[in-house]
Amino acid sequence: MTIFKIILLHFWKFKWMIIPLALIFFGIAALFSTVGGTDTFESETLGITVVDQSKSETSEALLEYLSSSHEVEVMTTPDREHLKEQVFLMEIHGAVIIEENFETQVKNGEPALEVISDERAASAVQLESEIAKFLMFANAQFNDTGELDRETLLAALTDTVNVELNNDTVIDTDENYTNAAAYTNFAAYWLMLFIMLSVGNLMSEYNKPELQKRIISAPMSSTSSALQVLGAQSVVGIFAVLVMFFGLIGLYYDRLDGMPLAHIFVALMLIMAFTLALQYAINALTTNRFIVNGLANLVTLGLAFLSGIFIPIELFGDTAQRIAEFLPLYHFTQIYAAPDITWSESALSIGILLLYTVAFLIIGIIFSNQRKSTQL
Repeated sequence: MTIFKIILLHFWKFKWMIIPLALIFFGIAALFSTVGGTDTFESETLGITVVDQSKSETSEALLEYLSSSHEVEVMTTPDREHLKEQVFLMEIHGAVIIEENFETQVKNGEPALEVISDERAASAVQLESEIAKFLMFANAQFNDTGELDRETLLAALTDTVNVELNNDTVIDTDENYTNAAAYTNFAAYWLMLFIMLSVGNLMSEYNKPELQKRIISAPMSSTSSALQVLGAQSVVGIFAVLVMFFGLIGLYYDRLDGMPLAHIFVALMLIMAFTLALQYAINALTTNRFIVNGLANLVTLGLAFLSGIFIPIELFGDTAQRIAEFLPLYHFTQIYAAPDITWSESALSIGILLLYTVAFLIIGIIFSNQRKSTQL
């Protein structure tokens, strides 16, 4: 167990790299865990230009309704190009052109006006919502009474209902799952980076020729040496996984409903094992610390971006999505792909990650034995 103990002791040499990485991770995770939706919605006061060609009682009711909450400028002649330019330059939030037969179209439930707005802005949704609400209530009143009662219509539009949510009984499991999935995605990237940097630098020292010659001359088989090395690395990796997992529970201790915690724990353990096997293969190929650190950053960032860790994979093209399906981090995310996922549904991804781990472990043992044979 000599090699096992030496490697564990050497890990402590990298404490000033490990501790800042852990603090940064939990600082970011804690920051995002406190950012949530607000309990109230506040509408924005819009700047609206209205071209009223109807001059009817219904159009005047619309103007009165819009003016009660927004800044409205009324024009009589439409200049669409000028209005579009104003919207584009953000001088106004939108423009409304009311046609001459506006009242008849409202009665018949037909398209009654033209809205000019920037569809990329949130104000466009608010403006269209305000107008749609007015047209719906106005059409209902025409069908009910046959004529428009402006006071009744405006009273109906301005009536509000007070809603009080009981936070003790209303549980948003979807939001809880989203938080857990985002945390776990980032935790996988941190675990890979931590293991590849710390283990990579440690094994660069361990694989130095002068130390390897002493190990080779010792009465110890290559298999025993490899098992002790991987055993010590696994202890550190399991400790890191436990820190990540219980960090999730600590940050969201009161919002655990909807989180597939067992699947998340298994996924973290598997990505830890895969990263150790990958790093073992890299260290068997080179002992150059600069190459090891460069590969650590290249591999972790590349896998994270291509597997949907940083960017939702739904935003990728078809080719990129097909490539992602062959990457280990993609299958890592599929283990906890839904709040109610079953073990049978995640079994394929678990199996693929295990195959990746075994494959890189075999590659590492082969190259390690070849390097030792050349040193003899």
